[in-house]
Amino acid sequence: MEKVKLFHSLKWALMKYVPICVILSTIGTLIIGFGTNELQDLYREKHGDFSENITYVIKESQENSTFEIERKHDNFVPFNNKTKMLHISYWVISYAQYILIPLWILICVYIPGIIFYKRELKKPITILLDASQKIADNQLDFKIEYHKEDELGTLCNAFEEMRCQLDKNNREMWRSLEERKRLNSAFSHDLRTPLTVLKGYAEFLEKYVPDGKISEEKMMSVLAMMNGQITRIEHYTQKMNAVQKLEDITPDIRKFQTEKLFSMLDETGNLICGEKFKINYFSDEEKVFIDTELVMQVYENLISNAVRYAEQSVSVNVNITENILKIAVYDDGKGFSEEALKNAVQPFYRDEKESDKFHFGLGLYICKVICEKCGGTLTVENHENGGKVTAEFIYRKISESR
Repeated sequence: MEKVKLFHSLKWALMKYVPICVILSTIGTLIIGFGTNELQDLYREKHGDFSENITYVIKESQENSTFEIERKHDNFVPFNNKTKMLHISYWVISYAQYILIPLWILICVYIPGIIFYKRELKKPITILLDASQKIADNQLDFKIEYHKEDELGTLCNAFEEMRCQLDKNNREMWRSLEERKRLNSAFSHDLRTPLTVLKGYAEFLEKYVPDGKISEEKMMSVLAMMNGQITRIEHYTQKMNAVQKLEDITPDIRKFQTEKLFSMLDETGNLICGEKFKINYFSDEEKVFIDTELVMQVYENLISNAVRYAEQSVSVNVNITENILKIAVYDDGKGFSEEALKNAVQPFYRDEKESDKFHFGLGLYICKVICEKCGGTLTVENHENGGKVTAEFIYRKISESR
């Protein structure tokens, strides 16, 4: 969580109200104290003294040379029915300050506290309560906006980050579920064709073999075609199994030497493409933290696709900079059609002219899923001499790793 600057904190905001509270309390206390004292003096001047002021006077006795003490009441108003209300009024004035001063101090604390709450606390608390209720109800299509830089502003920003992450996770989950439904639907649809072919061949053999109406050569030809369809189903189910597993993978991030990574990319490219292959690479880091196996899986898919369409060359540019590992694969073939540019990364997309019966249109889709799992993207485009596919992976620098 980001640090809150001192002058933007709630503590500082509260401290601005404390002097106001102290000043008002002091002024009010002085006014109440002086006011009640003056009122007492005025009351005594008008109605006499309602307190029994006793003066002791010492008199010398001439008879026996002794001293006597005489009690004398100075201007004392006796307490009787006539002066009862005056006595009560004087008592109220005398003790009023003991009630009014604490009451005034409480008011001086309460009113700034209410103002502080309404100005500094009420709005963000309302926002956070409303946000927490919406999140509890799984309503994430809203935005938390509170722009003060105090602690509650920081808390609101943290809530907004949490909401964004929850919304992103929910969207990703729904996308994954929808994608899986679509894959299962396509899986069922694409299996129907080879199964229909196999069923037709089986019915053909069942009908003609018992009567000996089919030659051995024809029967072997049918069996070969059936075996081809079975092999195609095996490859297809393997690909589908790989796709299903991709949805559940978590990248295993490990430290890796960039020179060693470049060497692996170079060696793999030469094995797959032969003399057609050429690679260029650049890095401003000696080490990166990536899942090498996933990177190599994407790379092998891209190289295999490129060499199928290339006429004379397949070139690769590898850049490791700004926390991104970027692998761009070029071929000098015909490039992607307008339809392919839109749908090439979709599962089961195949070009109409595609003749390879074991090409199911899942290669680029698998690469796309892996790149997204690694925080990156897969881009399909054309360049001036053919097709270009770029895979990006987000990696961590050494300083950011434990």
